[in-house]
Amino acid sequence: MVFEQVESKLDLLRSNLEQLDAIPHASYEEFASDKRNVAATLYLLQTSVQALIDVGGYLVARRALATPRTSYDVFERLEQAGLLPTGTAAGVGPMIGFRNRIVHLYDRVDARRVYEVLTVHRSDIPRVLALLLAIPDA
Repeated sequence: MVFEQVESKLDLLRSNLEQLDAIPHASYEEFASDKRNVAATLYLLQTSVQALIDVGGYLVARRALATPRTSYDVFERLEQAGLLPTGTAAGVGPMIGFRNRIVHLYDRVDARRVYEVLTVHRSDIPRVLALLLAIPDA
């Protein structure tokens, strides 16, 4: 991946976060009243988490760290190298798991779980993004 691709991922992340904020979510009933909210949230969360993984992978490669075997390993490698605070990988793990569920078990994604991720865990995305952006590009 080249730097321009990273910039594109960052632009996507910023746009996704704005769009997630615009989805009605004051209550589960409000959120679920329009199935398009669930579908849009799924896509926006999936691509946001993937963008975090991709940016992290870029940083792993630029630092010539050990090749990650999994998406979770991307954050472990950065953490082990002292580039991310201890616990970051564990903190991002549930979001990666949710992204994997969307991609591989898409027929078993529960709207209540989508709402929970949107309302409780959405703030993890900009938090992890800020940590990644704080890593100097080698």
